[in-house]
Amino acid sequence: MSTQDLTNRVVLVTRPQHQAEKLAQLIETAGGKALLFPSIEIQSLRDNPHVQQTFAQINQYDMLIFTSANAVMQAQQILQSMARSPESIEAQIAVIGKATQAAAQQAGFQVSIQPETGFNSEALLAQPQMQLVSNHRILLVRGQSGLEVLAENLRERGAIVDYAEVYCRAVPVTDTGLQRHQLSQHWVDYGISDIIVTSNESLQNLYDMLEMPARQAMLKVHLVVPSKRCVTLAHSLGFERITQAESALNQHMINALFE
Repeated sequence: MSTQDLTNRVVLVTRPQHQAEKLAQLIETAGGKALLFPSIEIQSLRDNPHVQQTFAQINQYDMLIFTSANAVMQAQQILQSMARSPESIEAQIAVIGKATQAAAQQAGFQVSIQPETGFNSEALLAQPQMQLVSNHRILLVRGQSGLEVLAENLRERGAIVDYAEVYCRAVPVTDTGLQRHQLSQHWVDYGISDIIVTSNESLQNLYDMLEMPARQAMLKVHLVVPSKRCVTLAHSLGFERITQAESALNQHMINALFE
C-alpha cells in the first residue's frame, strides 16, 4: 500500500476505544488522518455468576463457538482469572469471521472450525463439522442479546446449546455529551471523507448520537461496513455511499476505503 493512498482523507473510526488504535495506525501509515469517535462501548459481564459457573465446567462441552473478537477477549480474561489457559480447552473451537479467528488464534485458542468464505452464522453452519452435531453440547460465547440464528439451527440438528453472554454493548458512558456535541457542531470543519463502522450497533449509535445538521451531512459521506446486515441498516438510515468490506478485519476495512 502506498503511503499516498489516503492523502487528504479524514476517516472517522467508530470502533470501541480499546480496538481503535491499530486501525488508526493503518490509516495514518497510508497517509490519512484518523478521527477517533467510539460509538460503542464493550462492558464486561465476566463476573456474572452464570458465566463463572459455565466456564468452571467448560470441558463438559464438545464445542465452543466464538461469535466475535470481543467474546474471545472476555473468555481469555475469564480463564486467566481461573488460572487456566486457552490451550487447556478440550472442546473443538469454532469461530465466525476472520477478525474473530485472528483474535482467537492470537489468544491461544486452537481453532479447528472456521468458514473460508462468508463471515456470518450461515457460513459457519455450512461447514462439514457442523452437520452431524446431534447430542453434542455446544456453548455459544457471545455478547448479550446476540442473533438466534446459530442456536436455532444447531438445535434443529439435535445439538444441546447453551449461552455464555460475556459482554454487553452500550453507548459509551465516558462521553459526557461534549465530544458528540463538538462533532455535531463542527462536522464540516473536521473534513470527514470516510466513516468506518464494524457493527450494526455502532452504526445505529453513531446515527443517534449526532445532532442535526451534522446527521444529514454524515449521510452523504462514504461509509465502510463489514456485512450485508450493516449495509441494509445503512440504507434504511439514509446513507448514500456504502462499501461492504470483506470482513471486520482492520486490513479489510482499509482495503474497502479504496473501492
